[in-house]
Amino acid sequence: MRKTVWGILAVSLAIFSISSPLSANQSGLEIPVQITGESAYRHVQNLAEGLGARVTGTPAELEARFYVIMEFESMGYDVEVQPFTYERGGETYESANIVATREGKFDQAVILGAHYDSVSERICDTGEISTGAGDNASGVGVMLEVAETLTEYKTLGTIRFIAFGGEEMGLHGSQYYANQMTEEEIENTAAMINLDSVSSGDYFYVYSGVDDNPGWVRDLALSIGNRIGYDLRTSPGSDYFEYGTTGDWSDHVPFRLLGIPIAYFEWMNWDIEPDGGVETEEFGWIMHTCRDNIDYASIEKLELTADVVGSLVFELSKTKLPKAVKGKVAQGKKYVRIQKRNNQPD
Repeated sequence: MRKTVWGILAVSLAIFSISSPLSANQSGLEIPVQITGESAYRHVQNLAEGLGARVTGTPAELEARFYVIMEFESMGYDVEVQPFTYERGGETYESANIVATREGKFDQAVILGAHYDSVSERICDTGEISTGAGDNASGVGVMLEVAETLTEYKTLGTIRFIAFGGEEMGLHGSQYYANQMTEEEIENTAAMINLDSVSSGDYFYVYSGVDDNPGWVRDLALSIGNRIGYDLRTSPGSDYFEYGTTGDWSDHVPFRLLGIPIAYFEWMNWDIEPDGGVETEEFGWIMHTCRDNIDYASIEKLELTADVVGSLVFELSKTKLPKAVKGKVAQGKKYVRIQKRNNQPD
């Protein structure tokens, strides 16, 4: 299936580029020129340093929700707030997903998602305090910059930008959204692109999911990265993961379980730990530690991520893809097994 879909996509893009020449500002190659990373960095500052840690169910998470809603609405997107609750440790938590939609001219949809909650505050003896800048204000910041940039482009398919709540508590927001999808919506979703921790690691990576999740979206992203001239990598393969795949530890998982092709972007270093990666050689893990603050967030990494992701979403939204055969259908509340990376802080 991977070769078939990828082959059709490559042919479709080639035909499109020949038969429908675009003006200069409508080329996918022009998107990186317009993206600077400055907008994404400003969002990281506002979410992480302005609000601090955004634990599910706290006032800070609610303020972050309002912030993301207002940003999407200011860009002209139709915004839906999708509230949900879940039980944990005998307590009921409330959160919500934020869905900003740009309706297309045909029924194909692409989802770009990032979670806006964070773990609780961590404080080091050095005085460093975590604010969830990398995990995952960075993903939200990139998503918002891409969303703003794409308002200037003509697209054909539907694009859904989703800020997920409750990720750190167990992928609750993405699981809730996936469980509400109809069979038709699942069939018409060409890809789910996930952004998680994209400002602090050593190298830029993209993956597909495990268990035969189609890899053509990952491969298209790698092609785009190479075309732009970036060192975009994928996982090397190990005893635990096949080449180009990653574990079930972020919001791509519920969509993978539906058979939807995923592309998961992050900055990491798999050279140190080929069974799951470690963020940096110099500091080890940034996420879930006191170092997860603006001092370790790189505007250059945000820009590179937004360049590739913006181009990827644009190309997917311009090309009519064959409807994939999905192996699973959402039925009630699925159990999502969440993995933990080797030696990752809680």
